[in-house]
Amino acid sequence: MTWVTTYLLTLPVGLSTLVGVVTVLIVVTWPRGRGFRVWALRVGAIALSLLGAAAAVTVYNAAVVGQEVDATRNVELSNNLAAARRELSNALAENRVQEAKLVTLERTASDQKQLDAERAAELEADLQRAMQDIGAMFSERNGVIELVLKDAVVNFDTDTSTLQCGSKERLSRVVGAISRVLDAVNSITIVGHTDLRGTADHNKTLSKQRADAVLKYLADSGIPHKMMNGVGKSYLQPAGYDAEQSMAAIKKANDTDKAMAENRRVQLLIRKKSPLP
Repeated sequence: MTWVTTYLLTLPVGLSTLVGVVTVLIVVTWPRGRGFRVWALRVGAIALSLLGAAAAVTVYNAAVVGQEVDATRNVELSNNLAAARRELSNALAENRVQEAKLVTLERTASDQKQLDAERAAELEADLQRAMQDIGAMFSERNGVIELVLKDAVVNFDTDTSTLQCGSKERLSRVVGAISRVLDAVNSITIVGHTDLRGTADHNKTLSKQRADAVLKYLADSGIPHKMMNGVGKSYLQPAGYDAEQSMAAIKKANDTDKAMAENRRVQLLIRKKSPLP
């Protein structure tokens, strides 16, 4: 801002400057003497003084307008700066909130991962104890716990899918072990198997019915039905095999009464929940 803005834009100083300009112009241009010509010159001097005063007023008004424009611009800049500061402050506050949420989520994920690992360990330990109590086989591979309930553990009436009372009592121990750590279980597949006696179709139906009988008992005991499914394998997957076998292998695996008793079994394939990455 120039000295004009600094010194002339206050009303008293501005008026004093204007009066001074007019006085100086009149004094400088005022003619001496008498007569029409002198008066004509005096009129011209007054007109010139008024013209100078008008010019001074114009300059003064222009300076005032310029100052108002500058003031308005400064106010706008100040407001914009204040708004930018508020936006920055809000952004920083939001960033701190998001960082806090991220820390909480990471801590929650870590805690959940630890909890899942503990639950999985509890599941295996409880099931292992339950299997030892009832004399069933237990193994774990690739996140799948396999419980083999042999014919001597889970009994059915001959050629039926009706569970005998002793079988229900032994299954209740399995239910208790699973129920304690159910949140570590993803799904349960119940697979029924038979020996070689009878036709393939009959044994397929019978093995599925026996798997469904165990499933129903588990569901009635509180294990969610939606996480379980029953499968009938007939005699196609003898004990000790992970897949269906050829007829020659099946006949060899059923060549004695003891071998056939081993093949009459129900498997529980319990898939554990995958740990968090």
